[in-house]
Amino acid sequence: MAFNVITGAKALIKIGGDVAGFATGISITESTFNGRVDSLGFIDTREVVPIGRAVSATVNFLRIFQYANMTQFEGLAEGEVDEGAIVNTSQVLNEAESTRTTSALTKATFDLEIYDSAPGTTTQQVIYTMQNCRISSQNFIVDRGSIAGVQVTIDGTHLVRHDSV
Repeated sequence: MAFNVITGAKALIKIGGDVAGFATGISITESTFNGRVDSLGFIDTREVVPIGRAVSATVNFLRIFQYANMTQFEGLAEGEVDEGAIVNTSQVLNEAESTRTTSALTKATFDLEIYDSAPGTTTQQVIYTMQNCRISSQNFIVDRGSIAGVQVTIDGTHLVRHDSV
């Protein structure tokens, strides 16, 4: 019998299969959109049919760092972080509208993998993968007692629930 007990959960951001960063404080929502099949002469719906699905997540904090095969962050010094490869904010003052549009449309998609250590083991297992993600909104919090935190809402194409081993 397999149990889905999340004890030591963490999330990694992968771009092109490479680990590019991490995320914490994640809440993922998967919604299935249903259509009702109604018929004349019947008061009750005859059938409920799934017609679409959407997956989104809210992330309280994310960080992107340099990683193997990195191509999105030219010019960063060793160890610097920059969420610019996945967020839609313009990075140049007075940038042309067409350039900002192109930049938003060509941002790298990423996968969000949720890991957990199974009770009684030291190995990490992937329990969920949210695939082909893009940032849909972001929020910054800056106060005198903390660094700027990047909070984001993410949309993805689908969610994969991995079976426990």
